[in-house]
Amino acid sequence: MEEEKRLKLAIIAGAAQALKFKAKNRKATDQEIIQHISDNVSKMLEEVDKEL
Repeated sequence: MEEEKRLKLAIIAGAAQALKFKAKNRKATDQEIIQHISDNVSKMLEEVDKEL
């Protein structure tokens, strides 16, 4: 159950980061947004773990 909650929070964090990146980089392609999220996934997971 805890792992399911962690996964949901991680998905929400990734989506939020994607929206923020797109807002700051309006001409960014989907590939650039995905790359940004991939590059920062460790940081996002650390933040999720802090909340749990």
